[in-house]
Amino acid sequence: MAMQQRAFAYFVLTGGRFVLKFILSKSASKDVLTMASLEVDLSSIEPGSTVTVKWRGKLVFIRRRTEEDIKLANSVDLGSLRDPHEHSERDKNYEWLLVVGVSTHLGCIPLPNTKCW
Repeated sequence: MAMQQRAFAYFVLTGGRFVLKFILSKSASKDVLTMASLEVDLSSIEPGSTVTVKWRGKLVFIRRRTEEDIKLANSVDLGSLRDPHEHSERDKNYEWLLVVGVSTHLGCIPLPNTKCW
């Protein structure tokens, strides 16, 4: 009887060890976690200008919008958009626009303040 209990205890401990190793292998490494966050000093960005930063290997455009930019965004016909949501539903602070610059056809390098079509 004691032999069966000992075998069961070894089985549980060994199985638990493998489960724990598996769970720990699924967590992100420190270098991945470092790339996951980015801090940018927004105080130096003037209204109407765009700053480009790199986050996770992708370009991110940060624009400090002017009143004209905000009025233009609010004047867009929602029916013409693929994902029609009011501007107020998308933004908490109208002054800032953050856009991840990903080329949809993988043939161009996105640049701030330009159109790709």
